[in-house]
Amino acid sequence: MHTRHTLELLVCIALLAFTGVAGAKAEQEGKRVPVILDTDIGTDIDDAFALALVLASPELDLRGVTTVGSDPRTRAFMVCRLLTAVGSRDIPVAAGATPQPAEEIKGQYQYRNHPAVIFNRTAKPVKESAVEFLYAQLKAHPGELTLLPIGPLTNIARLLREHPDCKPWIKRIVMMGGSVRLGYNGKAPADVEWNIKCDIKAAQTVFASGIPLVVAPLDATTMLKLEKPLRQRLFKAETPLTYQIQAMYQMWNAPTPTLFDPVAVALCFDERFCTMEKVRLTVDDKGMTAAVKGEVNARVATAIRGDDFLKWYVERVASAGKVARPKPPRNIVQPVERGGLPAHVHAFEDFETDIEKRWWMSGKVETANVPPNSRRACRGILTQDFDDLMGDMKTMYTAVVFNPVPGPPMGERTRLSFRYRLQGTDTLRVQIYSLTKGYHRYLALTGLPQGRWQETTVDMTQCRRPDGSGGPLSVDERIDDIQFYVDPAAELLIDDIVLYEAAPAREKQPFPRRILFTGWFDTGKQGKEWPGDFEIVPHKAPRKWKAAKSILNAEQTTPWIRVDLRGERTLGEKTHLRFRYHLSGAESMQVALVNHKTKARHALDLKTLRKGEWMETTLDYSKQSRKGERVDEIQFLLPKGAELLVDDLLLYEPGVEQRHR
Repeated sequence: MHTRHTLELLVCIALLAFTGVAGAKAEQEGKRVPVILDTDIGTDIDDAFALALVLASPELDLRGVTTVGSDPRTRAFMVCRLLTAVGSRDIPVAAGATPQPAEEIKGQYQYRNHPAVIFNRTAKPVKESAVEFLYAQLKAHPGELTLLPIGPLTNIARLLREHPDCKPWIKRIVMMGGSVRLGYNGKAPADVEWNIKCDIKAAQTVFASGIPLVVAPLDATTMLKLEKPLRQRLFKAETPLTYQIQAMYQMWNAPTPTLFDPVAVALCFDERFCTMEKVRLTVDDKGMTAAVKGEVNARVATAIRGDDFLKWYVERVASAGKVARPKPPRNIVQPVERGGLPAHVHAFEDFETDIEKRWWMSGKVETANVPPNSRRACRGILTQDFDDLMGDMKTMYTAVVFNPVPGPPMGERTRLSFRYRLQGTDTLRVQIYSLTKGYHRYLALTGLPQGRWQETTVDMTQCRRPDGSGGPLSVDERIDDIQFYVDPAAELLIDDIVLYEAAPAREKQPFPRRILFTGWFDTGKQGKEWPGDFEIVPHKAPRKWKAAKSILNAEQTTPWIRVDLRGERTLGEKTHLRFRYHLSGAESMQVALVNHKTKARHALDLKTLRKGEWMETTLDYSKQSRKGERVDEIQFLLPKGAELLVDDLLLYEPGVEQRHR
């Protein structure tokens, strides 16, 4: 009996204990901390890691996000894209009003420059400015909200100055900023911390406001380096949230992030990793923060158990969500022969210059692992499939995407030549978007070699939609976005992209060794897509599309065409210029490769030309120029009374022999 009663008593205690834990957990969930995050996401990478921690923490109730720093609307769209991708698009985002502190958005600009944002597939920022949004939220929920600024304090200070009545409504401000005793090296003396430095007056306003502060300074943040082993553990989770953070980390283009801002996020609900001190913090006119005598205004994290915090962070964010792996592609095809000198080059990108960098939709410059005779290539980074109609939008891919603005029209035998290097997969998907049809098509290559640079060519007329529909590319169909996709855990490098019309069987000249510029005028506007001095005019039947027409050179009082190459192009040992032309009113002209800055000029005189019909010619500038010289213009100079139409310009370094896949 004694034993039985003891057992019953133990069971009752266990049940009570379980009920107590469950009740405490329920109570905790019922008291989630409502926060509004104010971030300068896009400048450094720790803001993205901080937003991930907010979203992964059930203790927090994210009521909104505001953005601070230069170009705050771009930053707001970045937040909107991330929130949409992880299923939280209903969280409102407000951009700070100008003026804002000068903070450059570097590689992470690609996160904004994405079809998901451009074509309204994500949430959008609200119409209200950050300050007005904050004020409305505080007024609706007085005494409830914690403000969580992890960038410059511009928006918070402006809120306090423009709406001083809101001060009692702010429960507290939990922030990352300042330096009490230690600097960025984790040692004394203290430094002027970035967030404070960007807007010193704003920091002074906030620190003197009398609102309770919880501060994560450099003393507790600067040592939090997320080294490779922990990064790998985090990114191997392959959840929608970790994919987005990994993508932004890749765009950030630096090796080891410091998790400054996530400490402030954690302090909103969990202080166990930090040593907290009650002090009075001030900001001087140079931006230095200091603990001084006087009434306490802040609780400050002066130390942290860094290893424990980093492990906790990785485990929490990695476990927030389900694995989202892509499905294998269909429409498997075989490579084709590249052929001779193309009949027409629609677009090319060799990543040797930054001339077209604004149209790199996915990928970043690679200089260490490049193919022979190249200085740079493009390394794939994570992105969502650009195909929102039939693509898998719940996962990510390692991808290189180049946008050949202004969308050239295709021909009957469209080919795509490129160099690639794979690691971690033998499968590569090549995709293209049709401006004419409004959908994507793709083809896939399998069984590809790994670990070394390869060159291949595919027949783009074999592309189909994921369900097999759509038919082949048709003549005059305009395309956009040349896309290369592989598994998200794989490595992809791409170089020397050439989209072209295959050479006719009679073509004897080899494929170019290197393309410097291609100029056609079928789509796009003069001055914007096609800078220079000329007029774009329609062709007369039976020819299609458009050409560049000569205009009067006001200085020389003679006709000319000046095609701006949109930047300096470096000449090779041999340089050829092929073009089609229609000349009337004269039998001669001069064609020159020019550098308008250095005044270098490489000119050839053409005489006894046929008039009144379309002709094609190739000029050899090998004797007029030297390897390494740079040009930025092509000039066509005409006698008085002449008129010239030019089309299908191709400036290139000729190939020596046919090269096969």
